[in-house]
Amino acid sequence: MLTFYGCSGSGGEKAEPQAASGLPAAWKVIGPGGGGAQFLSTIDPQDPNHVFVRCDMTGAYVTYDGGKSWRMFNLRTVVQDFEFDPGNPNTIYASNSGLYRSDDRGVRWELVYPDPAKGVVERMVGDHADQYLETRDGQRSGRIEKVRVDPADGKRIYLGMPAPMVYSPGAEPRRSGDSVLVVGTDDRGASWRELGRVAGQEILAIFPGSWDGRPEELTVFTDRAAARISIKDGGTTYLKLPEESIQAVEGGKAAKGSVFYLLTPLKESGGTVSGGIYRSGDDGQSWTRLNSGLLDDFPVTNRLPRFAALAVCEGDPAVVYLSCSQYGARTKEGSERHFGIFKTADGGQHWSWVYRASSETVFSANYSGGWMGKSYGPDWGEYPLALGVSPTNPDICWANDFGCTYRTLDGGGSWEQEFSNTLPDESVSTRGMDVTTCYGVHFDPFDPQHIFISYTDIGAFHSFNGGESWFHAIQGVPREWHNTCYWMVFDPEVKGRAWSVWGSGHDLPRPKMFRGGNFDRFVGGVAYSEDAARSWRKSNEGMPPNTVSTHILLDPQSPSDSRTLYVCGFGKGVFKSMDGGKNWVNSSNGLGPNLNAWRLVLLPGGRLILLVARGLENRQVVDGALYASDDQAASWKKLDLPEGVNAPNDLVYDPSDPQRMYLSCWPRTVERTERGGGLLRTEDGGATWKRVFEEDAHVYAAAVDPQNPATVFINTFNSAAFRSEDRGETWHRLQGYNFKWGHRPVPDPHHPGMLYLTTFGGSVFYGPATGVPGAFEDIVDPTFTMWYGKYE
Repeated sequence: MLTFYGCSGSGGEKAEPQAASGLPAAWKVIGPGGGGAQFLSTIDPQDPNHVFVRCDMTGAYVTYDGGKSWRMFNLRTVVQDFEFDPGNPNTIYASNSGLYRSDDRGVRWELVYPDPAKGVVERMVGDHADQYLETRDGQRSGRIEKVRVDPADGKRIYLGMPAPMVYSPGAEPRRSGDSVLVVGTDDRGASWRELGRVAGQEILAIFPGSWDGRPEELTVFTDRAAARISIKDGGTTYLKLPEESIQAVEGGKAAKGSVFYLLTPLKESGGTVSGGIYRSGDDGQSWTRLNSGLLDDFPVTNRLPRFAALAVCEGDPAVVYLSCSQYGARTKEGSERHFGIFKTADGGQHWSWVYRASSETVFSANYSGGWMGKSYGPDWGEYPLALGVSPTNPDICWANDFGCTYRTLDGGGSWEQEFSNTLPDESVSTRGMDVTTCYGVHFDPFDPQHIFISYTDIGAFHSFNGGESWFHAIQGVPREWHNTCYWMVFDPEVKGRAWSVWGSGHDLPRPKMFRGGNFDRFVGGVAYSEDAARSWRKSNEGMPPNTVSTHILLDPQSPSDSRTLYVCGFGKGVFKSMDGGKNWVNSSNGLGPNLNAWRLVLLPGGRLILLVARGLENRQVVDGALYASDDQAASWKKLDLPEGVNAPNDLVYDPSDPQRMYLSCWPRTVERTERGGGLLRTEDGGATWKRVFEEDAHVYAAAVDPQNPATVFINTFNSAAFRSEDRGETWHRLQGYNFKWGHRPVPDPHHPGMLYLTTFGGSVFYGPATGVPGAFEDIVDPTFTMWYGKYE
């Protein structure tokens, strides 16, 4: 949870306070739990139930009870590494664009790098509002990928920073430069100095020389080099590696000193296999290749395994767990792909499976996967992206994959998911680890307890008890559409009738899905239900099969037995049905070459407004657009966007005066400054616009309070949501909510004064529509200027 009200002596949280109505007085996250990629299980060396996990969607998570419950916390952007102080397990470090320290087991955090005394200011730039820190002298923080606390002296901390990233609108991010940076402190972060640079672009590991009786040295590994660095003078000695390219490095301390393991790509040439796992027991002076048991099927299948991650028990480095992403297994018909986890207990001399699966079967029969295993089988989560072993107990290993976190307590004999609860009626509820993007919260007009959430990656879930527990709502939806439900609508007059829109291309309208071209490879369409979303059937006759559908709109004035519906097809334009979705026709006459139809709005007078998302064509930015139709989508006329805006993202109108509308806009980066974003308001149906929220804000969507139309909410990618009580003239931040990537605010129609906030990666937050004044928000008395400081 984001809002903190104290902790028990064991490090757990007290029960959440409740408002007099029984509704939560603080923000809480609702949903099924899990759902997106998770990483970096980091286990307390003295308390194996105290574990940290991060995700790639900006949230971080801590459990004090071995995964029975989790608390999400937010440190302004994606966490890259966690590190316990071996001498004081109450102290934990977390790194991203800065280094944060907690001295109370992960409850409260403070920035220690860059030095707050240098006047640190937070910036957010780019399509994902990428966060970085800047000092008053103009120095920008780099991403800190690795943290190491010296076990012999907790005041000594070492940070590893990779080569910087380069971003351009039409291309994948790439690294520039040919070295990584290592910095250190001898005084627990009061002062820092550069220790050295090592060739490479990614830093994979930092090992303390104190393991080998050399407290004034570090051993640093990158993706293509290893070197010993003198802490005193920065002198660098390179070590010879057995392979040119390194995927991962882990290590531990044995009786005679450091033990290092390298994971390198397997290669075959002329019948000879090279690469795989290497071990050094002499501080990197020599290496032994250790692939026994990993290549058993290769001579038959001719398919080399691929490995994704490894984890070493720091206190017993003979024990190693290895994630296998692809293994060509012998079958009667030839071969098939398996994946899972190998383990060695003898320093790599022999490897054996401790979890083994295919797309449909867990062959090791030792895995309990919760709702995700039931709905999808093992194929969805696939192989571990990361593994974490207890530093003091080699039988405890945690694994993180594309949708789950799970653990073994018996050395791999059995594995149990740790993100969701299954209730007696087979519904599920979150344990507090939610890693899911959601687009909307939808309400059944015939059942106030029936709530539907449209999700990325996991399709859709709905609840029949007001959000306490959830059922997967994908039955009957074509499997190839399952990734994303972008929107749904209930029929306001016919009980149980609903439509939903789906696509295999997710995270729209963010450009990462079409940046590389070939967007037509994705599929999607419309589904129809007559039993309140319990089951669906395909209903997209007339649409191309590759219509990723992002919005559906029902005309409430149309006959209930032949509803008029409109659908946005991303890259395809607008589709219309006049027979309740049985048949569809393209209704894009008048639209320009950019057909990224994103959202539709139907005004009370019958006018349709279409928002077209900003796109890319041949790696060049294509402006978004607004269109209007006054003839039920028979034709469209382009409307003028407000000056400087090229990415309209959402549009809502004031029900008390539909001429008053609010346009949410996504900025573009001009010379490291965000332009053309924020929120604009019109009082004359779009003829003129006034900016009512700053243009550097990544405003995803707005909502007008139906109980009081002067109250407006916005949610942003800037770690904040806001409320205005004067139609946008002034704003205040909704305290207690600080998730980085926010999506849509949704006032609760059944409980005035309560608000849902959907997110890009944190499921749905539910709490007071005025926020929680004075709520603690993870970082203690921030000593740096946060982006939203002017709204406090």
